[in-house]
Amino acid sequence: MRRTRFGLCLALLLAAPATALDDAPATPPFDSAAALDDWLSHNASPLDLMPPYARALFLDSLGFGPQGLHTLPVDILMAELTTKEAADMLRLLLDGDAPFQGLTSEEATRLRAARAEGRLGPPSEDVLRAYRSWQDALQRDHAASDATAAIDRLIAREAASDHDTGEDLRLLQRAAVQRAAEAPDDVRIDNAVALHARLRSRGLAMRTDHRDLQQALLRGGRLEQARAFTESLPDAGLPPVPVLDTARPLPAGAVGIWTIQADDAPVPTLRLDAIDLGTRIVVVSSPGCSFSTAAAAAIPLDPELGPLFAAHATWLIAPTAIAEAAMLRAWNRRHPATQIHIATHAAQWPMDFDTTPQFLVFRDGVLIERFGRWERDGSDRDALHTMLARAGLLRSTSPAPAAGDNPPQTSGRE
Repeated sequence: MRRTRFGLCLALLLAAPATALDDAPATPPFDSAAALDDWLSHNASPLDLMPPYARALFLDSLGFGPQGLHTLPVDILMAELTTKEAADMLRLLLDGDAPFQGLTSEEATRLRAARAEGRLGPPSEDVLRAYRSWQDALQRDHAASDATAAIDRLIAREAASDHDTGEDLRLLQRAAVQRAAEAPDDVRIDNAVALHARLRSRGLAMRTDHRDLQQALLRGGRLEQARAFTESLPDAGLPPVPVLDTARPLPAGAVGIWTIQADDAPVPTLRLDAIDLGTRIVVVSSPGCSFSTAAAAAIPLDPELGPLFAAHATWLIAPTAIAEAAMLRAWNRRHPATQIHIATHAAQWPMDFDTTPQFLVFRDGVLIERFGRWERDGSDRDALHTMLARAGLLRSTSPAPAAGDNPPQTSGRE
């Protein structure tokens, strides 16, 4: 099971190209912040390319537990390092490849030149302190904390200002976009748009900034604004905003989902359909989650689960994935047994979409059972079977298939 921060949102996982890395010397796994700090004090790393405040933010946001690293603020790396530099750092921390998209070489050169030439001054103490407190609150899941209110006030102040505020603008623009995605309302979205426009006018808005604002606009339901924004940046590599086919109105009280049309048009089309929740298994899934892809690979081959899911399951992804319709269309072509649909409104569902995979059973529109995990080795198969039997969809518990039917998967990408 995986829970993602906004910096690890679906756009990063789906849109990022796979990154080839040169062979690097093996490094010991770091089981504590002290071990990592000691290694960094004796070795060069991509973190040396980051300004001191960003390096400190990244290191302070890492979380270690009994089994090693468990919290990794990828969004900070993506804002400061190229794709290759970030991948090298993630390989050091994770001992494996991580296909996230960072700055282009040109963007990194432009950003670092602005700092070297004094055109981008360091952040102010009050903004940096507020940003750090807000990030700490997010890690503790204190979404409605005083720190969140403080960062909202600073975002509003910055949006109303026309002064050159250096790194304050970069930090608060990132915070504004994240806040607009977390709790979309007109004020937050407008603030995010305003700060992004100022950053863009200074030549300091990067492709990660463009992508995150597009996501925030889509999460807030501003499809036409997202479409115009995307068209204004033809070279940014943003996924196209799809065409929405709403010709067939939904019945009163129906829950809507977007079905991705299986055509070859340059811009995908999403058809609005009503999902039948009479007897339905809903799998909250993401092609960017290796646990989800393991489930999608194993379940169709299971002699009991396969036929049941073929008859009653809908694989569903968060509404923000509307920006990734082209990628999802390609996924569906490669995985016809587990084709993904897109939820139209998160508020219509009794679960969050950040945790994947989740297995939920509905009867007559009511959630009656849920199961919230799938290990990559398939070891959760019997627990899922038990839940489905409890829901009346299977009659008896049977053992899992042989281990060879559930090969370990180490990557959430195809």
